[in-house]
Amino acid sequence: MMNIDYRQIGKRIAKRRDVLDMTQAELAEKADLSATYTGNVERGAKCSIETLMKLCTALYVTPDYLLLGVDKEYRSDSLDDVKDALFRCDPKKKAVIKRFIQWYADQDV
Repeated sequence: MMNIDYRQIGKRIAKRRDVLDMTQAELAEKADLSATYTGNVERGAKCSIETLMKLCTALYVTPDYLLLGVDKEYRSDSLDDVKDALFRCDPKKKAVIKRFIQWYADQDV
C-alpha cells in the first residue's frame, strides 16, 4: 500500500501558489474552500480527492504534480511559464498580450 505524504503535497501547493503570486486567501476563494482549511492542507493535513481536484484547478496543475511532485521540466506543455505569467496579469494586460500575439502570428518573419 502506498503512503501519501500530505506534508509534501502541502509544500507543493504552497510552492505553486507562490509561483502564481497568490495568497492563501486567494487560493481558498478560487478553490471554493475556507482560508483556514487551505492553510491546514498546506501544512500537511489530510484532504479529500475532491479538495485536491479543486486545488489542482485553482493552481492550474494536474494531480500528478501535487501527488508525485512531477516537475514542470518533465511536463509536456512547454508553455507553462507563459501561462503562469499570463495568470498574474490583469484583464487589460491580457487583452494587450492577446492582440500582440495575433498581430505577431500574422507577420511574415
